[in-house]
Amino acid sequence: MTGPSSSSRVLARACFASIAVAAATPVLATEGGGGVYPYGLNTVASGILPKPGHYLYMYNSFYAADVTTTDDGAAAPVDFDVDVRAHTLRYLHAFRDVTLLGGGLGVLVAQPFIVGEANVGPASGDAAAFGDTTVGVMLGWHRPTLHWMTGLDITLPTGSYSETRLFNPGRNQWAGTFYGSVTAPFARRFDANVRTNLTVNGTNDATDYRSGVEAGVEWSLNCKLGKGWAVGLNGYSARQLSDDKIDGETAAGTGRRLRVDAFGPQVIYRGTSWGATAKWQQESGAHNKAEGDKYWLQLFVGL
Repeated sequence: MTGPSSSSRVLARACFASIAVAAATPVLATEGGGGVYPYGLNTVASGILPKPGHYLYMYNSFYAADVTTTDDGAAAPVDFDVDVRAHTLRYLHAFRDVTLLGGGLGVLVAQPFIVGEANVGPASGDAAAFGDTTVGVMLGWHRPTLHWMTGLDITLPTGSYSETRLFNPGRNQWAGTFYGSVTAPFARRFDANVRTNLTVNGTNDATDYRSGVEAGVEWSLNCKLGKGWAVGLNGYSARQLSDDKIDGETAAGTGRRLRVDAFGPQVIYRGTSWGATAKWQQESGAHNKAEGDKYWLQLFVGL
């Protein structure tokens, strides 16, 4: 990364600092080996803007990994262990009488609280603090057999951060995530969901580190069982499109571009004005990040 003299400190940061955020708010690439968007989050009704009203979401995730990877995807030769819990509260408001380009309008704010512990080689660190706040705006359209949505999430550098700390709940940078998503019901009992993301990162002014542009896709295929229940498969693929930069120079001479894939099962329950989802995602094919397992319990309620 920055050079041989600081390789241990930067490796530690590249392994963990953003893993916490990756597991939390509205994951990818970059300083800390994670990102501002938590890949794997939006795998249920991802293209549907709710009907007008107020909604409260609670996203709980647990991420565990005992290996981190190099530029070529090999396991890094270092003792490694990370456990991160993220609890994110998100408020969404869909407007009743406001439309734009024929679509409904919604706004959101999301705030994570992150608890994590990291061990890399002889170093260790832990933290329990608020992560970075995200605010967003979205537009949604509906048809009988297709729902789609687009929007922009802005992540603010409000989370707890210290340049000397091994594990950081915050990233100390601005970022913007542009997205488009669709939900397509078919064959009466099934639905398919796809969401694509593009994240542009700002610079961490404490380290002069600027993470590269991130892109990825989340997906799911679900089958309704009746009485509000559904089961399905879900997953994500994330890639870094441009190099990480330190002081304007390519980080580590390679750019430390991140990539990862994941998939697993999910179980969904949808009541009259509330719902819940439990899911598991197992990562594979990681480059320049930890490779582990992610578990979710997601809840929402209409207010």
